[in-house]
Amino acid sequence: MKINNALQNQKGSALIEVLAAMGILLFAIIGMMISISYANYKSTLNYHYRVALLKAEAELQVIKLQHSSYGTFGNLGTQDFTIRSHSNAKPINAKISFEVSTVNDPQTTLRTAYTSITARVRWLETPPMHTLYVSPNEYKEVVVREDYFYERPQ
Repeated sequence: MKINNALQNQKGSALIEVLAAMGILLFAIIGMMISISYANYKSTLNYHYRVALLKAEAELQVIKLQHSSYGTFGNLGTQDFTIRSHSNAKPINAKISFEVSTVNDPQTTLRTAYTSITARVRWLETPPMHTLYVSPNEYKEVVVREDYFYERPQ
């Protein structure tokens, strides 16, 4: 008898339904906010990779132009530059370094060799404060290589 009375008594059930609906809605909104935050972080990270890649390619093109004009690769020291994702973002300091090596290719004729220049861009990626999915202070790196083929004089 008491169980039937308890089931028929509807006092407070609307409040419980509203609280349950708010909990479900809160769970969905938090999930969407985390997704948006992660997408924004990945978009910014991809932009940083793109800027680093374009910088490395541009420097290799300058070196290529110097080599074709003057016959030398010029100054291949380490250079500093900044990456900005937008005008009011904190700038990220990056370094580009070059490595030159002459390689004799054993798969071609013995008279063929090439010079390989590798541009390495490295920067410290700082994740947003509210992220749980990224290790803090993680170094990122982009490596681009340009090969210069030439025939050795006899």
